[in-house]
Amino acid sequence: MLYLELFLTFFKIGLFTIGGGYAMLPLIQADVQAKGWMTAEELVNFIAVSEVRQAFAVNVSTYVGAELAGLPGAFCATLGVVLPSFLIILLVARFYAAFRSRAIVSGAMGGLRPAVIGMIGAAVVSVGQTVFLPEGLAAVTAYPWSAL
Repeated sequence: MLYLELFLTFFKIGLFTIGGGYAMLPLIQADVQAKGWMTAEELVNFIAVSEVRQAFAVNVSTYVGAELAGLPGAFCATLGVVLPSFLIILLVARFYAAFRSRAIVSGAMGGLRPAVIGMIGAAVVSVGQTVFLPEGLAAVTAYPWSAL
């Protein structure tokens, strides 16, 4: 059952995220923490390590799957995060050449750029809060200089 849950969780993340691994980060963080699979600190530590190599989302999904269910879990999570992109690219490649000159298609492609930037910005804020303010904003306001 855990294998199916890993696959479906990362399939959903891969299916509904456009923009690559960093755009997936807010969804990965939300789902992994909501399910109690990892703490924010564990996830942020691995994010720091996985930035060294490419294929960020693949690294994170593989790590989460391996931590939870060993090699089969790593396979299920990795397949889940990669499969949607693979299927979507096959479908888009099949029809894109015929429709790329249409206004609605070029408009949609232009509209995706700011959305991707927003998702990456959300990832920066989310990871930044965990790294720089692990105890929350209340810890910053509790210092003596906040009374000045």
